[in-house]
Order: sequence, then C-alpha cells, then structure tokens
Amino acid sequence: MKKLQDNQEASIRSVQMSYDEQLHKIQKTRGEINAVLDTIEQKTLKEMKDTLTKLQASCKDDVDKCIRLQDELKQLRDAIQDISDKNKLELSFIATRKCEEKKQESESFLKKNSLQAKVSITFQAYHEIIQYLSKLSGLGRIEHSTQTLMGQGDPNKVFIVQGKSVQNMKISSDSDECHITAILVLPDRQVLVADNYNKSVKLLDQQYQVVSHCSVTAYPQDLCDITPSEVAVAVNDHGNNIHEVQFITVNNMKMVTGRKLQLSHTCYGIAFHQGDLYITADTALYMYALNGKLVNKIYENNTDSFTGKNHSLLIFISLGIYLINRLRIYNQFLIST
Repeated sequence: MKKLQDNQEASIRSVQMSYDEQLHKIQKTRGEINAVLDTIEQKTLKEMKDTLTKLQASCKDDVDKCIRLQDELKQLRDAIQDISDKNKLELSFIATRKCEEKKQESESFLKKNSLQAKVSITFQAYHEIIQYLSKLSGLGRIEHSTQTLMGQGDPNKVFIVQGKSVQNMKISSDSDECHITAILVLPDRQVLVADNYNKSVKLLDQQYQVVSHCSVTAYPQDLCDITPSEVAVAVNDHGNNIHEVQFITVNNMKMVTGRKLQLSHTCYGIAFHQGDLYITADTALYMYALNGKLVNKIYENNTDSFTGKNHSLLIFISLGIYLINRLRIYNQFLIST
C-alpha cells in the first residue's frame, strides 16, 4: 500500500510537470500562429499600399496632363488674340492651326477619360480562413498515456499490426534509391529516418512527407535522441575509414548539423542512456561520454565477425549482461561483508 501511495504521489507530480510542459507548448503554438497571421497581414497591407501607389500615380499623370493642356490652350488663345490685334494674317493662320491641333488633342484626351469613374480600393477577406478556424476544436489534440509502475504484464501478450502504408522518401537531390536503416520518432511526433545509400538524414512531418534533410559524412547506420531537439547519428564508411557520431539539431522543421565525435572503431548502433552513449562496433559494445571520451568497453563477442551489426539486439543484451554482472559483484560484496 505504501508503494502504491508513493507511485500515485509520483504520478501527481509527473502529470503536473507534463501539464506545465504542454502548456508551454500550447503557448508556443499560439505564438507561431500569431507570427504567421502577422506575416499574412503585412503581405496584405503591402499589396494594398502598392495598389494605392499605382492608382494615385495614374491619377496624378492625368492631372498633370490636364494642367499642361489647359496652359497650352490658354497660351495659344492669347497668342491668336495678340496677332489679330496687330493684323498679322500669316501668323494668325499658323497660330490658329496649332490651336486646332491642340484642341483635337484635348478633345481626344477628354473622350478617353470621360467615362472614368471614381477610383476606390476595397478589401475582400478570405472567409475560408475564418470558416476553417471556427471548425477547429482547439490548437491540437490533448492525449494522455499511462505507464504501469506495478505488477507484471502478460508475458504471452502479442502485438497486433493495425495497419501499414507505403511512403516515398526520395527527394530530388538523392543520387540513389532510398535505403532506410533507422527510424526515430521525436517527442513532438516528427519522424527522422536515416537514408543509408544517399548519406542523409531526412525529417518527416506527421503525414510522413519529407520536409527537411541534411547530409552526413558517411553511411548513416542508426539514430538516437539526446534531447527533444538534438539527435545523434552513427555513421560508418569502411572504405574511407570514417567512423563517427554526428549530432543534428532539429528546430522549426529545419535540421542543422553540429559537432562530430571521431571513433577508432566501426560504428553501427547507438543509444543514449542517463548521459552516456552506447555504441556498437563489429563485435563489441562501447560506452562513451557525450564529450567523446571512452568510458568502458562493456561487452565483446568474438564468436562471429559481425555480432555488432545486430546493433539493437546487442545493445539490449549487452546492457542486460552488464547490469547483471554489476549486481552480481554488488551481491558478492554484501555477502563478504
């Protein structure tokens, strides 16, 4: 009963912590939506400002031409009047002809613009945006999960495949067919896949579409998450003697490559546990600190040349053996004392 009480009290604290974390995530989502709406608003305002400038410039040209034609007609009228007073028939004829030409130009301009209505600007909102938002029940789904802390599960329970789908991971920059060697689901439900043949790691959205990718120095073998936004990639290339762990940061649907750890042995599998990296080679499992310092060679199996290639199985088996050995040593110490 005391154990159950402790577990339930721990659950109260845990659910409160998860609530606070997800509350921050909701606020971040709202901020991202606001930023997108601000950008759309700025684009709309710029388009309306450009329309205003264009319309005003056109009207200004017409105003300037009206003023010019009026001035020219007045000047010709005054010139004809002056010539008539001085009785200079030849000059009067020339001035009259020029006046007729200018008059025709003015009449053509008036005819062209006689039907022009008052210009105004209107804004027609995309009502689909409001309709779509009004249909949403929230900013996202609220889910919860329960982890069993007590009791034994059914050892005979069988997993049942509920469905499957085929997704195309190939992108335009790929030089070869896709060969997926590892899959990692991040806490925000984005998916990372290691494309071995194309020496790249690809980021998928929740519809499993490639939204970002980055190249790595060799053939990626395995993935593990270090933080909610940082992952480690085990890469290996025998021909060029490249054995590395490359770190990648995922932020706002973008991938940025970071530091690399150079290893002296092959690198096929990788896992992260309590601040340390566990990396499999051909026949061994190594434990490294995050700074690249070798902590220990935990386990080695020389019965075959490539036992480490079954990296996931080896990691779990080796960790189990390592923990059992440590418990055996601890028990022997208790017995001896």
